[in-house]
Amino acid sequence: MDISNICVIGDDKRMDYAAEELYTLGFDVYREEKYINNRSMIVLAPPADEKMTRRIIPYLEYGQFLYAGAMSNRLKHQCELMQIEYVDYLKIDELTKKNAILTAKGIIKCALSYGAILDSSDNADIIRSEKRCLVAGYGFCGKALAKALTDENINAKVDVLVRRKELKSEIESNGYGFIDLNNVYSYDLNNISVVFNTIPAMIFDERLLKHFNHDTKFFDIASGDGGIDYSFCNENNIFAKQYLGIPGKEFPVEAGKAIAETIIYDINLR
Repeated sequence: MDISNICVIGDDKRMDYAAEELYTLGFDVYREEKYINNRSMIVLAPPADEKMTRRIIPYLEYGQFLYAGAMSNRLKHQCELMQIEYVDYLKIDELTKKNAILTAKGIIKCALSYGAILDSSDNADIIRSEKRCLVAGYGFCGKALAKALTDENINAKVDVLVRRKELKSEIESNGYGFIDLNNVYSYDLNNISVVFNTIPAMIFDERLLKHFNHDTKFFDIASGDGGIDYSFCNENNIFAKQYLGIPGKEFPVEAGKAIAETIIYDINLR
C-alpha cells in the first residue's frame, strides 16, 4: 500500500493512543486534517457518524485509503463515488475479539463495584463466588464474559442463555450451564444473582423478569436500546443498568492500541 502518511482524525482519547502506536511502528502520523493529501491513509474515530462525515468529506480525494468505525451510509457512498477504498475496522474480527475482552473486563468491574458477583470475605485472597451468573448471548462478548467470570479470581457459576441449540455442546464443554431461550420458562431462574445481557433485542421483558429473584441485578451491554424492559425494572425497583462503549470509556489506552494493531493486521493481509 503506497501511502505518504497516516492522518488520525477525531476527538477521542482512543485515537491519541492509536496514533501513538502507529507512530512507534514507523509511520508518519498526524492528528490534523491539514496534513491529508491524495496518498494519505485516513483513520477516523468511531463512530464515523454524520458529524464526522461532514468534517472529513472536504478532505477526501481519489487514491486515499480510509479506516473508520461504524461508518455512516453517506460516508460509504462518498468513498465509493470517489473510488476511495475503505474498511469499517469495527467489523474486523480481530478488533471485535479484543474489544469483547475489554468489555467483559469493564462490565465485571462495574458489577463488582455493586457487590453483584463476589461474596464478602475478610480475606480478599481467598474470595470465591458462590453466586450464579447468567450470560445472555454467546457471541464474542458472551464468550469473553463467560470465560472471565469463571477465571480463578472470580470462579463464578455461569449459565449461558442462547436460542441456538447447536451451541449446547460447546457451552457445556467449557463448563457452563446451558439454558435454551426457546424453552426458558422450564428452567429455575430464581437463584440467579446477576445477569449480563449481550443480545440487542428485547429478551428480558416483563414476563421473563418476573421469573427472577427480585434481588437479581441486570447489566446490559447490548447495543441500541439493549435487551431489558427498563420501564418495568424502574417501576418495580429492579436493579438494571445499560453500559455502552466500555472499551473507549474505561480502557482508552488498550482500546486505542487495539485499533492500531487491527489496522496494521488488515494492511498486512492486503
